[in-house]
Amino acid sequence: MHLEKKRDNFLKEELKANFLYQDDIDSLYLLLSIIENDYKCNTLKPKYSCTKKILRTISNFFKEREDVEEITSASMKILNEDLSRMEFAVYLEAYRIGYDDLNAVNAFENFVLSKIPAESLKNRRKLFHNYKNKEIKDLKKHIAYNIKDYIVFEKYLKELITKYCDSVIKDNVFSLNKYLDKQLLFKFDGINTYIVEERFLTRKELELLYEKIVRSYLRSIKYLCKEALWYGINDKVLSRYN
Repeated sequence: MHLEKKRDNFLKEELKANFLYQDDIDSLYLLLSIIENDYKCNTLKPKYSCTKKILRTISNFFKEREDVEEITSASMKILNEDLSRMEFAVYLEAYRIGYDDLNAVNAFENFVLSKIPAESLKNRRKLFHNYKNKEIKDLKKHIAYNIKDYIVFEKYLKELITKYCDSVIKDNVFSLNKYLDKQLLFKFDGINTYIVEERFLTRKELELLYEKIVRSYLRSIKYLCKEALWYGINDKVLSRYN
């Protein structure tokens, strides 16, 4: 049994690497079917919120430029798929950690049964997935900081995201000028009208942009993983009654 689990984990890691770094969509589909076979996943549907926050980061960074919309559109065209892939991969991992941690699941089940009769749990698709009251928020925080595998995973996230961005995202950010269609602009200084060409992004601007993207992405990913962890715990409890 231990050997089978080890082989299963190795296969998942291979498929995840192919999906992230080789853009192998077939590996993603196979990985998902393995995960769906292992878990009863009710909430395995990330909203790609991290990628959307990167869009806002880029837009705010260039808000003083007249071509901000063009820059933002071009950036997301070349970055969106790669950012979304990593977001989905870490979502899966955090979800798995929550789903598999029996101590966290048992503790949460006791809490659930203090609030909801056991007979009312059958056929429910969600528990306290999106509750925002203080009691639930405190419980989520307490559980997250008592799961050893998640603590290790969260510490590893910075290395993972940095390495992935350096390997996959960085070159695309630094090639952004290739995707900008520069146009002539009419500018009026109060006396005269000038025709000027929109300027390309400087090396310094691209360096600063890349740094902001990595920082924003990592911050968003950490928040996303806490949500995925919580969803995994919730779904595991539900699976015991369905």
